[in-house]
Amino acid sequence: MSAPIKGTATSANPTPGSNFKSQNHNQNTGSDGFIIAMFTMSNARSYTGCTYGGVSMTQLYQINRGGLSQRMVFYYLANPPTGTNALRVNFNGSVWNPISMHIRSFTNCEGIGSNANTGGTATPNTQNLTVSQDDSLVMMSSCSVNQVLTQQIPTGSNKTFTTHNTNRQVATGAISANAGESAGVISLRSTCTFGNLTLDRIEIKGIGSSVDTSGGDFFMLM
Repeated sequence: MSAPIKGTATSANPTPGSNFKSQNHNQNTGSDGFIIAMFTMSNARSYTGCTYGGVSMTQLYQINRGGLSQRMVFYYLANPPTGTNALRVNFNGSVWNPISMHIRSFTNCEGIGSNANTGGTATPNTQNLTVSQDDSLVMMSSCSVNQVLTQQIPTGSNKTFTTHNTNRQVATGAISANAGESAGVISLRSTCTFGNLTLDRIEIKGIGSSVDTSGGDFFMLM
């Protein structure tokens, strides 16, 4: 069994001013390619689809964080075209507020495993994720009115992340260390200066792992 290999990451914090936004991203060459995209924006609009290199991506979840007036979404695509291509996300109307975009490539990746989404909870927001197989990577994102200070995978192990301003504070792109996590329950923590923040977490599976306790490839807690 082996962990996914992290590839190129692209983060941007644009104001689209249109009913779509296109962002170039380089997908690494290698077997079992995989690409994910995470977005956060005002909930005045919704996401209507996402493509990479003209190929439709699959939506894992789209959540209206009503207490923060934000909408968060996660898309993925297996075996995407390699090289530099445009990733385009579409909206149901023109978006005039800033959005948070985080795109990351992988190789040696089997796809999405367990995932869970927790709404606004007082800092520190500590949640569990049941990792379905050995050597998986875990990604997390958070949103708050206030500055996000840490993203911990697992709890106590701070990971680097990108901060974006969407008229709220977004922490995006935090990911496990290269060796990945062991199958079973892990604790994750997000902190901000004060107040509430969300905590979304997603398992990215490697190739050839022998342990699978999820009961299927896709498992989501809302």
